[in-house]
Amino acid sequence: MSDQSSLSGAVVLVTGGSRGIGAAIARASAQAGADVAVGYWEQASAAASVVEDVQAMGRTAAAFGADISDPDEARRMVAEAESTFGRIDGLVNCAGIMPSSPVIEMSDQEWDQVLRTNLFGPFYCSRAALPGMLERGKGSIVMISSRLGQIGWPELAHYSASKAGLLGLTKSLAKEFGPRGIRVNAVAPGVTITDMTRELLESEAGQRRLDELPSRRFAEAEDVAASVVFLLSEAAAMYHGQTLNPNGGGFMQ
Repeated sequence: MSDQSSLSGAVVLVTGGSRGIGAAIARASAQAGADVAVGYWEQASAAASVVEDVQAMGRTAAAFGADISDPDEARRMVAEAESTFGRIDGLVNCAGIMPSSPVIEMSDQEWDQVLRTNLFGPFYCSRAALPGMLERGKGSIVMISSRLGQIGWPELAHYSASKAGLLGLTKSLAKEFGPRGIRVNAVAPGVTITDMTRELLESEAGQRRLDELPSRRFAEAEDVAASVVFLLSEAAAMYHGQTLNPNGGGFMQ
């Protein structure tokens, strides 16, 4: 590519692409020139709206429904995207859930569901997409982790553990597949303005966290998407196993 930050001609699959950060990543990828496969679960109309947005930019798009916590569903979604677009150049593992429960009251089912969606799902999707990338000797995988995976948080032990696990998975995949042309990296946003965080943003606790940020503002979904597009692009050729932190200074490494 003449412009290393461009995704011109690339095919990007975004899980959790129907809303919030995932939808912003899908749109930003299209703006950078990519065709986009929008992965979703139970949000068919929202996914269709994102597909329309991508198509309005002159790019090809299609939506694929799957429960990625099921390995067979994840495998099917990736296979359908590859069949539709011919290949997957970039995979963004964005799908995730964030219920809240004190550990002592947390059910086994809730713990299992969060880990299966937020950690097992990205593993299943990556495992399914890797053979095609390896065949071409090129590809990029981006995990959407979280600041809470770096610092932990009360009543979000399952979410924090799953997002911390993604960072370890990122480094392991980067070391295993980097020598074969596949880059694997992560993005760990701080508080980001989406439907999932609306209640926090309107609370006193949210205001206190805002006041502590050097940025003096929470991230927009587009701020996170910019980091993802960079990691997908050839401009990030030397990034392997790294984590970018668009968190406004909420966590500094």
